[in-house]
Amino acid sequence: MSWFKGDLPSRDEMRREVKLYLAVAHGTKKYVARTRVLLQHLWVQARSRPHTDVWSTLGDMVDITDKGTVTGSAVKSAFRRRLLELQGGRCCYCRRWLLSTAYAKPIEHVLPRTHYPQFSIEFWNLAVACSDCNGAKTDAVWGTIKTSRRKYPSAREFSAAFHARFHRYDDHVRYVRLETNASVVVLFTGLTPQGRHLCRSLLHRVAAKESLVSNNSALAPAMDQIRGFESRAEGLHLAQFEAFRSSLDQSIARLIE
Repeated sequence: MSWFKGDLPSRDEMRREVKLYLAVAHGTKKYVARTRVLLQHLWVQARSRPHTDVWSTLGDMVDITDKGTVTGSAVKSAFRRRLLELQGGRCCYCRRWLLSTAYAKPIEHVLPRTHYPQFSIEFWNLAVACSDCNGAKTDAVWGTIKTSRRKYPSAREFSAAFHARFHRYDDHVRYVRLETNASVVVLFTGLTPQGRHLCRSLLHRVAAKESLVSNNSALAPAMDQIRGFESRAEGLHLAQFEAFRSSLDQSIARLIE
C-alpha cells in the first residue's frame, strides 16, 4: 500500500498527509497543540540565516506547560510511529521488518543534516530506517540538490536518487531475502535510475553485511546484543558507544570490500 496514488505524490495528497500527522504529533492528545507550536518554532529556526541543525535541539527539548511536560523524545516517538505506519513497519531502504523487534529504529534524514541543516526537521526529509542502513548511509549526499536551498525540493526534483518518502519502493527496487536456520541471502535489483542508485550507494553493502554477520556463528549473536542495546539506549547521547559502533561498522565494511 502507498499513501499516494500516482507515480509521485500530488500537492493535495501531501497536504492531507501533513494534516494527518499534525493531528497525532504527540502520543498524548492534550499535548498535540503545544507540540505543533514548538515544531513550527524549530522549523523557522532551522531555515533562518545561517541555516541551523535543530535535530539535537528537538531531542533535548523539555517544555513545561500547565497541562504537563512536552519532551522532544516523545515528539520523535510519535513521528516514528506515524512513519512506520506509512512504511508498513519496514525499513525505508532495505525493507527489513522494524515492528515487534528489539532493534533500534533511527529516524533517517534523506538529505543529510550535515549538508542540509535547514531540513533537519523538515517533515518530508524524515523516514525510519534500520540501524544498518542508517549507519551505512551516514552523511552521503545523494542527487544534485543544492545545499543552499531554503525550500524543500519537490518530488519531481529527485530524479537521480531514491527518496524514501516520495518514491514508491516497489516501483524502483526488487528484493529477495532467503533465510534458513543458519544462513541469510539477500539480493537487491534496481528497476529505475533511482532504484539502481540506491542499490549501488547503499543496498549492496547492507546486503553483504547482513550475509556476513548472519552467516557467522560467533558474530551474529554479538551483533544481536549490540542492536538490542541500541534499542534500549535510543535517544540517549552515548558518545563512546557511538564511536565503538562506528568503528565496528567500518571494520565490517573493510571485510566486505
